Amino acid sequence: MSTQVLNRPVTGPNVWTAADLPSDEAFVRHLTPAELDAADEALAAAAGRPVHGPARGDLPAPGLAGLAADLVERLENGAGYVVLRGLPLGTRYSPEQASRIQWTLARHIGEVVPQNRDGDLAEVLEDPRHPAQRSGSHASKAGAPFHTDPADVTGYLCLAPARSGGARVVASTATIYNALVAEHPEWLELVYRDFATDWDGRQPDGEPGWSPRPIFSVAGGALTCSLSPKRIISAMRFEEVPRLNAEEMTCLMYLESLLRRPGTAVHVEPRPGDMEFVNNHTVIHSRTGFVDDPSDPGHRRRLQRLWISRGADGRPLVPALRRWRAGIA
Repeated sequence: MSTQVLNRPVTGPNVWTAADLPSDEAFVRHLTPAELDAADEALAAAAGRPVHGPARGDLPAPGLAGLAADLVERLENGAGYVVLRGLPLGTRYSPEQASRIQWTLARHIGEVVPQNRDGDLAEVLEDPRHPAQRSGSHASKAGAPFHTDPADVTGYLCLAPARSGGARVVASTATIYNALVAEHPEWLELVYRDFATDWDGRQPDGEPGWSPRPIFSVAGGALTCSLSPKRIISAMRFEEVPRLNAEEMTCLMYLESLLRRPGTAVHVEPRPGDMEFVNNHTVIHSRTGFVDDPSDPGHRRRLQRLWISRGADGRPLVPALRRWRAGIA
């Protein structure tokens, strides 16, 4: 079957730049008093259950169904990135209770799936010197590179911000695509090819350390992006991975440069209790470097990350991307 190539610009609410927005508040959705009361009811009904469970549909949180539906609408048909703000962490809710609320909302959005071959459904990102912290760019105090995760949606809960830095940086992949259409249409067919992408040591058992993924693809009329420039380049460390030719490398560096053009990406400073949701098919994200305060636990960066699969409810995907929708197992 031939690959479908979209030769025209994308339109819709998932096309945006920082210059289009009045501020990063455009992505913020504030919790209402009624929703906080519904969260209290959900916590009371779930007392005694494991924090990360039970199955979707069994969660006693009918009062949060409307909120979850709004989040899905914003992710699937809106900008693709939402910051849910207003969870009073440390006063009304403990970190464990906030974690349970995040999990409950994630389960109403989709299915929480494993992030690594150990089957971890929730991973806490913090100072890499912490003995429980895994290695990788997500665990570095240096800025993380732009990337998309294999899951449909990535969810973050800010348990504590850094003393300084650690901002989320997000950009519309449709905006990047439109620039490509306008400036370098000769590269359109190239970006629909499969590029080896490094798993960064997190590959499923029995799989090589890389997987082939198209940078852009179209399925069911929907444009999807899977782009991690640094991991495409690092995949060449594997002997069996073909070297990028001059055109491929130039195109990749061009896409990276688009993400760093002034006015393209938005920086969002995390606050305690913030819950972020990223549609990995329409938004690419990174993070700025950060500095912790070793004497103040309230300013030592800790984020809980979930990967969420939308399954049959999510957008159509080409087979190379669809196979990772269930996470890493």
